Parts: sequence; structure tokens; C-alpha cells
Amino acid sequence: MVHAQKSRERTHGMTSPLHYTLLGTGGSHGTPSIGCDCPVCTSPNPKNYRRRCSLHIHCADTHLIIDTPPDFREQVLTFGIPRLDALLLTHAHADHIMGFDDVRRFSHAHPTGLPVYSNPDTLQQMQKKFDYVLQPGYDRYATPNIQFIPLQTEPLQLGPLTITPLPVPHGPSPTFGYRIETPHHALAYIPDCQAIPPQTLNMLDNLDVMILNALRSQPHPTHLTTEQSIDYLHRINATTSLVTHLNHDNDHDTLQAQLQPHRITVPWDGFTGTLT
Repeated sequence: MVHAQKSRERTHGMTSPLHYTLLGTGGSHGTPSIGCDCPVCTSPNPKNYRRRCSLHIHCADTHLIIDTPPDFREQVLTFGIPRLDALLLTHAHADHIMGFDDVRRFSHAHPTGLPVYSNPDTLQQMQKKFDYVLQPGYDRYATPNIQFIPLQTEPLQLGPLTITPLPVPHGPSPTFGYRIETPHHALAYIPDCQAIPPQTLNMLDNLDVMILNALRSQPHPTHLTTEQSIDYLHRINATTSLVTHLNHDNDHDTLQAQLQPHRITVPWDGFTGTLT
């Protein structure tokens, strides 16, 4: 069973705040979707403009990003990300990786290569889809300078942050979410999944923030529906619950009205939070 405590137990002493920014909250098509004139895609509400999913974490001197969607360059410029110390990938679907080449500017600050972490299958797919990155003979300024580092399920330490991979099913592709914590704060991020296995659910205890996929109200073979996400968020019982990976069926204000009684917030691109 998931621990029912709403907030994490705090240890004594000084700690750096943990800042997070949702760089994108949309589904694989983004919103507006190409060629669509539905009310959400044509909405003047800026909260209905959704880039593909990505998350920025900043704690002390450490900056990390989860996923590089096709909108990655625009996201970094729009939201002022100054540097990148590590990149985490959830899986190798196009809407989560096709901005990967744009880590070049960040990666050249790393003499031994920008660390890129994910499960072995995802990294194998990355080496196929971006085969030029590791090939000798390319101009190093024309390609990202990176090192692929495989993860299993053991925690990883990045500066003040402890990162724990969260295995979840998402069609045939091995997929990770991530739990990100300091001695004082904990946040979990699962943008793509069709369910949360019991073993992973047990790793989502005592969270300050839970960010979870809620694609649409209708069933989908590889994503949680709105109702399924509500159910999981109730069971996880984080202090703050957020939904992401929203397709163009979701009008921001309408969905927020639906989720408000459940104490769930519908974020938008650029939504920020700070855990102090």
C-alpha cells in the first residue's frame, strides 16, 4: 500500500530549494494539433497552448531535464534554462526525444560528454536514431558531446538530487518515470504510462509533488485516462498533484473545474513550483 502521509517528514538543517518547471504539458501532437480547428486548438487561452512533455529541475548548482521533445529548443529559450548538468530520458518515442540534437550547446560545456541516462533499451534506440552522435570523424561542434549511461532501478546521485527510476508499462517500449528527491523534498514524474505496477506504486510514498499522465477521458491502449489518473493520484496522496501529457480534447479551464474537487491542478507550459 502507498503511504497515506500527505507531506514528507522533514529533516533538520539547511537545504537548497528544489525548483521545477513543466516545459511542456501536451500529448504527442501538441496543442494546437496540426490541421485541427477544434475549440481547444483554436482557443485564445494561452493555457491551451501545449508543447510536448519535458520537465526542468533545479536544485543548488544542479540543472537536469527530463526528455528532449521536438519543442526542446523553443522550451529552453522561452523559459530561460541556463545550463544542463544531466539529461534523463523516459523512453524513445518521438515526442520525447526528437529535440535531442539541440543539447549540443549545453553538451559542449562537458569535456567528457553530457551524461544522458535511461534504461538500456531506450539508450540502444537512441544510438540507432542518432547514430551520428557517437561516430568518429564528425565535427565535434556539429554533434552533441554526450555519454550514454544505462540505468536499471538503483538510485542515482546527481549533485544534491537522488534520482530513482520508476519502471512503468507504456506499450512495448520499456519506459521510466523518475522519483527526484533531496533529504527534505520529493517529486515524482511519470508522463507516459498505461498503468502503475504495484512495485512502482510502492515507490511513490511520501511525495511533495506527483506529476502524472492523464491523456484524455476516453480509453487509450498506452496512456492513463483522466479517471485512471484521478484514481492513482488519490492513492498516491502527494501534497500537490499535477497532470500532464494532455491531448487536445482537454480545455484547460474545463478540466481544472473537473479536477478541482479532487485537489488536482492542471498545469500549463511554464508552470513552476518551489519546494523549500
